[in-house]
Amino acid sequence: MKSKHFTLKNFFFFLFISSYISGFFLRENIAGGAETDFLNFTWPLIISFKENFHFTLKNYGSFGEGSLPLFHIINAYLNPLSFNQFFFQGSITLISILNVIIFSQIIEKKFQLKKKDALLYSCIFLILPFFRSSAFWGITENFGWLFLLISIKYYNILEQKKSKHKQIDIFLTCLFSSLALYIRPYLVFFPVFFILKTFIYREYSLLKSSVIFYLILSIPGIYLIYIWGGIFKIGESEINLLKDYHNPKFIVKNLIIFSSLFFFYSLPFEFLKKNYLNKKVIFVFSCVFIFLLFINYFEIFNYLNLIKIGGGIFLKINKFLFGENLIFFLAISALGILVIYNYSLISKKNNIILISLIIFCFPKYILQEYFEPLILIILFGLIDLGKVDLKKLKKKATILIFCTYFTVYYFGSFVYRYFVYPIS
Repeated sequence: MKSKHFTLKNFFFFLFISSYISGFFLRENIAGGAETDFLNFTWPLIISFKENFHFTLKNYGSFGEGSLPLFHIINAYLNPLSFNQFFFQGSITLISILNVIIFSQIIEKKFQLKKKDALLYSCIFLILPFFRSSAFWGITENFGWLFLLISIKYYNILEQKKSKHKQIDIFLTCLFSSLALYIRPYLVFFPVFFILKTFIYREYSLLKSSVIFYLILSIPGIYLIYIWGGIFKIGESEINLLKDYHNPKFIVKNLIIFSSLFFFYSLPFEFLKKNYLNKKVIFVFSCVFIFLLFINYFEIFNYLNLIKIGGGIFLKINKFLFGENLIFFLAISALGILVIYNYSLISKKNNIILISLIIFCFPKYILQEYFEPLILIILFGLIDLGKVDLKKLKKKATILIFCTYFTVYYFGSFVYRYFVYPIS
């Protein structure tokens, strides 16, 4: 049995790494929009920054890019391979592997895993369709995840009270979470979580230092707001990106999609739980599901059938199998709400994290790429898991369940993208 598990682990290592390398050279684009985003937004901005920094920064909004400019500035001036599209994309594909390395360091320390097991869990990133597409086509997401992971690494040192240089670790947590924010605006959830947690837990020394550091690190953001003419108007663009497409008014309609995506990425964790289907779980699920069905009776969820962009994997499966009948999707969303509810019962910290993640419900169109690999990062790196989960994560069979689950997801996404719903 031991050698069988060892062989399977090596098989998954080979599969993840070889498919990642071959995917780049075959110009794989399961996400669909990665190539278009690179050609229309990312690459023109990098070239423009090279040619005229001040003009490009001031008129950033006119380029139509949905992220903030740090990624483009770093690569325009610090990436020696940004002279050519293919070489640049290759460099981002390589740099994206740092996500795997940092993530493995986080979970190795947090769960006291063997190095090889932590690395195999982390290599799951390499099989995630949206992570791969962002890497292969050189767009911004994976830089944001990288800085977020580094900030979580230093945050966990602080939380575990193993910091030998507390002020330095606080500063590094604030620095890298700010860098993540200056690439992907929604990663502001982590500074929000960090400040809220220190305040609610009355860690006033930590709160004072982090507020000071964040205020200093916010100066570039304040400058951007100044030269752009306000937070809701970027440059001279006629499209009001933040006001019309990224607004708290979209939270309510997006929560049900968020819960379905949370369930999808957390499902392997649910396999770890003992006696999961008890009376309490069945009762809570039934109440939530009946409530959603009741709301659906009044056609409140009809907007889900009109969604052409985003919605996540389960909404796509629902449309493919059941058309406009939303019962399957509502059942999945109810399960997602149940999972979120269970995590909220474990600790006050979990509640703070989950509340902070509501920021990801601000977009008019909620895309699965916003949550991949975010939810895995949250579950492995930040959220408190139950004691049973901690013990089972170390078991070889559990690692293989995670690897198998996300491998099936990858191949299913590949078939859907290239054979079921090909995009020309």
